[in-house]
Amino acid sequence: MEQASGSVPKVFLSAWIAGLPRDWIAGVDLSVLERAHSAYQSPGRRYHTWDHVLACVEHLRSTSCENPHAVFLALVFHDAVYVAGSSDNEEASARLAHDVLSVSASFDSAELAGIERMILSTKHHRVSAGAANADEATLLDIDMSILAAPREEYARYARAIHDEWVPVPASDAAFRIGRLEFLRGTLSAPNIYLTSAAQQRWEHDARANMAWEIGELGEQQGRVERAASVVRSLFKERS
Repeated sequence: MEQASGSVPKVFLSAWIAGLPRDWIAGVDLSVLERAHSAYQSPGRRYHTWDHVLACVEHLRSTSCENPHAVFLALVFHDAVYVAGSSDNEEASARLAHDVLSVSASFDSAELAGIERMILSTKHHRVSAGAANADEATLLDIDMSILAAPREEYARYARAIHDEWVPVPASDAAFRIGRLEFLRGTLSAPNIYLTSAAQQRWEHDARANMAWEIGELGEQQGRVERAASVVRSLFKERS
């Protein structure tokens, strides 16, 4: 059975939980975090793993928000259900968060609904941007922080996204088309990040990384087209 990248032994999960700020997990049974961690072990993941959650939570430590308790839990569950190509990952993740938190945590209905709304906002980042409240904007920025990672780390991320999609549910050519559409669409926005703090911290590096990836994908496409041209020429000569 394939094991997802990002799996960690329970002892390390316990140590991570022990190091979390107490107000982030107030009223939350530890089984909640164990259940979330378990969800990220589904097969086929390369980038949307528990490591992604760990990276997001680390950014939250140095980010201001109105309700870090809710933002933390939304980050923990936001990719709990992930199947490349599926159109309802966010809805399924929000349902899982609701089911787990409503049983094993002390929340009022408004806070639980806020956590679900934050998870759902990650479905269409740019569409959600205009209606995002402060904490939703913070969560969306943290989720996109990988775009501003050092180039080597960014390249690993880009490769991991590719490997989640290719060869199932997309061919290599179809993935390039979709990925270029995402990159160009994101770069066309006035700002990638919603909060001023994230814009100052990540905007420049994210744009440089995405422009670099567009160049890499263009080179790949060029090599494919040149190879196809050679094959066509050979067949033409022999016909």
